[in-house]
Amino acid sequence: MNDERDGQEKKEDTKENSPEQSSATDGSSSDRLGTTQKAVCQQIIKSVWTHEPWLFFKVVVKSNEEMGDYIALHGLVPQNELPLHLRYKIPENEIWIRENVYTDPERRKSILAHEYAELDLMISHAISYKEAHEHAEFFEHLFYHD
Repeated sequence: MNDERDGQEKKEDTKENSPEQSSATDGSSSDRLGTTQKAVCQQIIKSVWTHEPWLFFKVVVKSNEEMGDYIALHGLVPQNELPLHLRYKIPENEIWIRENVYTDPERRKSILAHEYAELDLMISHAISYKEAHEHAEFFEHLFYHD
């Protein structure tokens, strides 16, 4: 009877240590590791890019004095491109537009299209702000100006 029990225990030990079993276990641990890595990468991406261009941005109308020479700005404009009084003040999910531009429907449409094109290029195509701005100006003039 003890021999039978010893034989069964040996079979169970060999099953647990068999290459087939360990490879399945290794695969599931690598799956878990891959899932963990993917989750960490997604969190990092979300912390860097919290908004996608197809999501709605909050358009905030600012006074002509506050905006100065700038017609519109968004939160992804590099801080060194902004005047000192606006640095680190524009949230990522906002587009600030000058009041006199906002009150003119045609101009507002043109300027917001420019800002969205810029955001799309910067986020979706990983283009720098300066390049995205040049492309967005081209699209703006192509579609909204004579």
